[in-house]
Amino acid sequence: MRWMKCLMAVVAFTAVQAAAAMADEGKTIDCADLAIQLKTPEFKLTCKDYSDPSAVSNAGRLGAEQLYAFSDSQEQIFVVWDFRATGSIYLKRHGFEEDVKDFFSGETLDEWQATEPVQGYEFANYVNRRSGSSEEECIAFRRQMNRRNAGVGGAGFGRMVIGIGCTTRERAVLIESLKRFEAPGD
Repeated sequence: MRWMKCLMAVVAFTAVQAAAAMADEGKTIDCADLAIQLKTPEFKLTCKDYSDPSAVSNAGRLGAEQLYAFSDSQEQIFVVWDFRATGSIYLKRHGFEEDVKDFFSGETLDEWQATEPVQGYEFANYVNRRSGSSEEECIAFRRQMNRRNAGVGGAGFGRMVIGIGCTTRERAVLIESLKRFEAPGD
């Protein structure tokens, strides 16, 4: 139980850091309103909208919503972001590992290993060794959609779903839980 509390605090802090540039505080929203869904009773869900409503302009707007899923019985935690660029702006294309480091800066990505896609997501395994906590088996996943600028120059995407999941159990349980997510692009 102690490891989950440490894990929740670190992941929550990391997620807030990633969204700090978009909004000071996320607004708690009903998870049923998100495009990302995890409909399984084992998980407790918390959802927030970090979009900045004052950022609407002729150029566009960036929407940012987060789903946080925790299961004590499954010893699993997931944090998933859904970013949407509207108008003429786009999400710049970066490497998968680079995006995970940027959006989840509190994660240590030891033994990073990109693998074959899972459920249409780019997918990687890694080990997270947090100070004062046990070693955790983790996964990272990303799906980019709505390509912008036809792949020329500084091309990017109109939407990105990116997330991580960790457990002290076998990594296979995380993969099975990931398969139960419904997200844009499914």
